[in-house]
Amino acid sequence: MANDRNVDRTNAAPRMGTDKPKGMADDRRARREQLVQERRKDRVTIKERQKRQRLINFGAIGVTALALLVLIAFVGTNWWNDRKGNEALAGVMTYEYAPSQHQDGELTYAESPPVGGPHNNAWQNCGYYGAPVPNWNAVHSLEHGAVWITYSPDLPQDQIDQLRDRAESQDYILVSPYPGLTSPVVATSWNHQLALTGADDPGLVAYIEEYRINQEFTPELGASCSGANTGTLPF
Repeated sequence: MANDRNVDRTNAAPRMGTDKPKGMADDRRARREQLVQERRKDRVTIKERQKRQRLINFGAIGVTALALLVLIAFVGTNWWNDRKGNEALAGVMTYEYAPSQHQDGELTYAESPPVGGPHNNAWQNCGYYGAPVPNWNAVHSLEHGAVWITYSPDLPQDQIDQLRDRAESQDYILVSPYPGLTSPVVATSWNHQLALTGADDPGLVAYIEEYRINQEFTPELGASCSGANTGTLPF
């Protein structure tokens, strides 16, 4: 036993498990670094998502605001046009001609364009005409509830096109040029007439809505505005 104390232990082999291998420490550091990088990426990704979401939200708010502005403008424009149209109706001239006075041949009238009175048995078919139509046929169309829109021959073409589109898109509308008008456009129905500043005058829409086949003012309500005369006069 005494000899054991003299044993040289300087070269003794290390005990297993007392020192960690260098490779294991490197692996842990690598994993920690990887976790740090992944967390950084996650934070960047979250920030990008939040940024995109903010942009989407701002875009949605912008689209909604724009749509609201368009709606307000549309409603406001319609309100203004309705107001101006209703104000224009205050200028409607009224007359007192008895209906159902049918006469053949050419007839003369006190008003130009005429608003009522004796007229031919054949009415003028509603629609657009590029030349004047006979007064005595057009008056019969008024008796059936038509609105006769006459325009000065020197009216700009774009306004003539507007009137033509109106006649082609709506029944009981008669449109024709009328030499000698004192206003650019005149709207006429049975016993009523309104002078207008042009095809885009708000009073025209208001007049059509008020007087076209109006039950109160149409002597022959339900009568046709087609299937009769289509002739025109020399321009």
